[in-house]
Amino acid sequence: MSLAAETRQAVRNRPVLFEALRAGVINYTAAADSLEVDGDREAIATALRRFAADLDEMPSPTEERSITVRLHSSLEQVDAEVLLAVEGSGITLAAPASEGSVSIEIDGQAALRASGDVDARLLAVVLERLRIAEIAVAAAGLAGETMVVVVDRRDGPRAVQLIEAVADSRY
Repeated sequence: MSLAAETRQAVRNRPVLFEALRAGVINYTAAADSLEVDGDREAIATALRRFAADLDEMPSPTEERSITVRLHSSLEQVDAEVLLAVEGSGITLAAPASEGSVSIEIDGQAALRASGDVDARLLAVVLERLRIAEIAVAAAGLAGETMVVVVDRRDGPRAVQLIEAVADSRY
């Protein structure tokens, strides 16, 4: 593998560095020093510069995203007709359980459902921002034009504000 290919792979394994390259806010020499790539520091820095030049630009801050975020605090876990499912178990808005489903109340949780211009990138940034804000995520998912994040009910209002702020930002 060439030095350039090895450098690109090392960057792809570090999402923060990848995003910094994409945003153009990086010290290439310092980044080269931080990578575990065998080679000359300046050659690695040059590979980083070339890689950064090939990356898509960050979305412009004028691009608007239209989403609606709703907080649902009455949840239960069920096996069918779910809002969010992982390996056969999921979460739905509280309603009478369908025949044959096993329901378990999820105490103290709230689901934040965002609909509209949602995508995997928005979900990834929201999850990272929630982590930074020390808001624990119990579950998260994305399907079509709907994104769901489950957090502690007490953190729900703060999480709604955070999701709306992320959607309005350039991220």
